[in-house]
Amino acid sequence: MNPSFSLPSFFIVFLILNFRNVNGDLVTDVCKNASKNTPPVKEFEVEYDFCVASLTANPKSKDADLRGLGVISMQTCLQNATSVHSYIAQLLKDRKTQPIPKSSVRSCLYEYRDAIRSVQKATASFKTKDFSSANIQMSAAMEASILCEYEFEEVLLGLALPTPLTKQNGDFFQLTGISLAITNMVK
Repeated sequence: MNPSFSLPSFFIVFLILNFRNVNGDLVTDVCKNASKNTPPVKEFEVEYDFCVASLTANPKSKDADLRGLGVISMQTCLQNATSVHSYIAQLLKDRKTQPIPKSSVRSCLYEYRDAIRSVQKATASFKTKDFSSANIQMSAAMEASILCEYEFEEVLLGLALPTPLTKQNGDFFQLTGISLAITNMVK
């Protein structure tokens, strides 16, 4: 055997080549789980590509373990809920907006206000390894997207027309679904 290429050197090279994409595999596993195990509600479902894009958008995901991905996912949910809440508040202020039922928009504003609180509580619970409470709080946050969407449907007499918040509701549903999948995986 060539002394410059010993068995320990071979083993180290083997480990580097085979485990360099561990987090890529972890993101893949999480996203397969989230897209497969999050039941669709209305037209909302967790899409695999959306999941991968949302997790890998944060550079910290490259080195994160499952718990780290959970925190990253929940932080993304919080940022998204805050952004949607601001967007809804702007819809209420904007007089030039197409005619939309203001009562529905106001209800959505309250739903996302509550969702922000729920995501904050879920994140705190997750960090202290209280995964059951994290799951309950993240499930409550997910409801904001669903209830907001139903709010418009009720006002529009049951017609399944897209609301001015369908995209935002769909994205938030997916982000919370990813967080829930991770919470269930670490239990």
